Amino acid sequence: MNWHNFEQLTLNGKTYSKLTLLDFCKQAPQQHINELGAFLSDWFLDADTITLKTSGSTGVPKTIVVRKEQMLKSAAATANYFNFQPGQSALLCLPMPYIAARMMVVRALFSGLNLICIAPCSNPLDAIDDSIHIDFAPLTPMQLHFVSNTKGIKHILLGGAPISESLELRCQSLSAQIFHGYGMTETLSHVAIRRVNGADKSNIFYGLPNMVFHTDERGCLTIDVPYLEKRIVTNDLVALLSDKSFIWQGRADNLINSGGIKLIPEHIEEKLLPFLTNRFFVAGLPDEKWGQKLVLVIEGSPLLAYQINVLKENMNQHLNRIEQPKEIWFIEKFIETPTGKIQRLQTLNLTIDERKIR
Repeated sequence: MNWHNFEQLTLNGKTYSKLTLLDFCKQAPQQHINELGAFLSDWFLDADTITLKTSGSTGVPKTIVVRKEQMLKSAAATANYFNFQPGQSALLCLPMPYIAARMMVVRALFSGLNLICIAPCSNPLDAIDDSIHIDFAPLTPMQLHFVSNTKGIKHILLGGAPISESLELRCQSLSAQIFHGYGMTETLSHVAIRRVNGADKSNIFYGLPNMVFHTDERGCLTIDVPYLEKRIVTNDLVALLSDKSFIWQGRADNLINSGGIKLIPEHIEEKLLPFLTNRFFVAGLPDEKWGQKLVLVIEGSPLLAYQINVLKENMNQHLNRIEQPKEIWFIEKFIETPTGKIQRLQTLNLTIDERKIR
């Protein structure tokens, strides 16, 4: 698959050749268009490879070099799954430095899509006229959280973070067909997809064609991607159903060993969701008795005494004894990645530092 054959892009309804596209992006007053141009400048260079930055899904964040042909093959897999047709409209409202946005541009180049490009924001659909129909819209769960109406959108693909139980429940009332993708920079975007709403909704991720899944000795997912040379080893704990499907359970680097029992924070957090309105997470701290002590960290101002008592009563009723946090901590604002993911370790360390100062 020769990437030189994909040098024409339709942007906000107007089709550009390579040179006119680069000139338009460079001259545009909007920063997100300038950033799009910077990526396209790299794409149009004669080199067969391009450099990407990982988010740390498979370890420490790093830069990787991939072939443009590989990105096109990933785009082809998505195009086949969603049956893209030339002239259909797709939304680009994600930060350009990251794989999700870059792959959306490559998909548009590959499939001849009309790329509706707007600045990344918390509710990108507000910036789109009601008369515009969008066939495919990649969003983060945070962005969908602020959306009340998906009229005019056919498919939404969520990625970049897990979907909360409350958001998944709200998706059932939205008219768009909503999917959740599993993937990372190292896999060049999603390699598995599950349906979030509608009659086919499921918590099972099914691999795109020719993806093969296994688990390692930790119970973490490994992925054989047909257009990549090396097997991808992740830090995601999964229940493997077959070599084509799995259920995501949590992150191995979040795993807590308390009293010799391994706890998956994401499981506990799911049970706590109905009782907390602010963002929160649970984590393990070193403890002489338990090995790791389970703590609940809540974003925002401390709850009132009666609210704490109600929360503890709910935890007693809905959590096993070993799952119940030994302490409840509050911090005004969580530390986030540029894509809105909570940085648990950094937030926990900040919380510890603040408690030492008091």
